[in-house]
Amino acid sequence: MLQRDEAALAAYVAERPSQAVLVIRDNPDAETAMAALRAAADAVRGIPHPDEPTEPLPNWVDALLGDDGPTLHLDLQDHPDQAPRVVATALAALDASGVSGRLEPLRPPAPPYEYDANAHILTDVTFLESLDERGLPPAFPDHFPIPAEAVLVLAQQAKADTWQHAAWRRSRPFTEYPEALRAFGCDLEPVQARDALMKATGMTRDLIRHPTGSGSVSFYHEYDAGNDPHLFYVSVVWRPSL
Repeated sequence: MLQRDEAALAAYVAERPSQAVLVIRDNPDAETAMAALRAAADAVRGIPHPDEPTEPLPNWVDALLGDDGPTLHLDLQDHPDQAPRVVATALAALDASGVSGRLEPLRPPAPPYEYDANAHILTDVTFLESLDERGLPPAFPDHFPIPAEAVLVLAQQAKADTWQHAAWRRSRPFTEYPEALRAFGCDLEPVQARDALMKATGMTRDLIRHPTGSGSVSFYHEYDAGNDPHLFYVSVVWRPSL
């Protein structure tokens, strides 16, 4: 019999209705598991849309065999309230197939940093899933200065460029960090332009030039800090020289 925690599965699908993935673990026969998941996908596809009964509820549902094993992918559009029904329907089909193993949510691995949405200030980026042995994005040069007594809260890669981004947080301003960058060999040039984000966070920004690359460094505080900020950030964008 397929092992599962139905309530936990429904809560997971409700949490991410447009990108839920369920995986069958501990089944020795991937093809049997895939056949069962295809039957479950058909059953879920047969659930009518609550607002348009002639249309199926899911925007997309499919069984896929990937590196993580046999998986069921679900996109319920904007209907997290339908998660219990969807999970119950999928489980009924899986039980009817007689498939064994354990059905559980497939969650992405935890990032190698303490994610902080306040540091998510760039667009057209992807999140780095790993860092190098220094705890930095690999594009950053050897001996690049890491801010003291700070927590790494973001590491990203440009989607269509070579630059990477790292951001750190601590409870006091990073007043000493520009000098650390200069000691590393960086030339800093203040950016005079101001945008809404910079005004809202008290941000200052400098362009960085170095023999190994270029980029920028930004200093700012939390968005809603008003006149008494408690959290401070430094953000470094680095593009290595070709």
